[in-house]
Amino acid sequence: MTEQTYSEAVRQLIYLGEVGDKPWLNYLTLGLTQADIPELIRLAQDVDLRWKATELETEDLSEWYAQIHAWRALGQLKAEAAIPALLGLLHQVDDDDDDWVAEELPEVFAMIGQAAINPLAAYLADSAQKLYARATAAEALKAIAEAFPERRAECAAGLAAALEAYQQNDEALNGFIISAMVDLKAVEHLGLIERAFQADKVDESVLGDFEDVQVELGLLAKRKTPARPLRFFPGPHGTLAMRDPAAERWAENKRAQKAKARRKQEKSSRRKNRKKKKK
Repeated sequence: MTEQTYSEAVRQLIYLGEVGDKPWLNYLTLGLTQADIPELIRLAQDVDLRWKATELETEDLSEWYAQIHAWRALGQLKAEAAIPALLGLLHQVDDDDDDWVAEELPEVFAMIGQAAINPLAAYLADSAQKLYARATAAEALKAIAEAFPERRAECAAGLAAALEAYQQNDEALNGFIISAMVDLKAVEHLGLIERAFQADKVDESVLGDFEDVQVELGLLAKRKTPARPLRFFPGPHGTLAMRDPAAERWAENKRAQKAKARRKQEKSSRRKNRKKKKK
């Protein structure tokens, strides 16, 4: 069995079971050290354990949560060596609708700190990566800046570098990047943000229009013009696309889900994964 290939220290995480919201378990009290980082990286990438849970169609199998425990432990160990592997998990936000990755990896990267800034900025700027994976990278840069205020300018610059390609970016991605920049009060990049709006390349369902941005930044006390109806960009077959569920979650500031809602999402994700594997 896969779990038998791990050391005793790391194997503990496989049997911890369901994770709580906050605070996270202090994994260092389990005896995990820097020497365990390579195995923790391997566990964080071990999709076989999660497949085992989905194939048995159970929500109670502890193995399903092993990856989550592993990346939390890597964050607490400030494991810079784990950065490439963690970036490699971001695609699951798009491919598997994995809210755990979207919600938790920004915090994990923030725990790792400065060493993650350049890799995240490069990932965010990479047009070969998928929309919500890139949006998660933007959130991670914001999270690092909030954890390390002395790195705010560096993180904001990484966000701005990706926004420079606003003409080629998905309009929603531009919205997510701008939202992160606004949270960081990145007024030094206001001209770039304005150009993206002027080019009609920002999905206003994320944060609003440029006047809303100025209000959020404290540059305007209130709007000068009446609020505009939310605009939606062309969807499939020439129709107007309503907000997709993922964009809705991001636009509502990624509010914390209740435990019951989270379990329901997990069950839905597992069902999708089973269907994909059977094809």
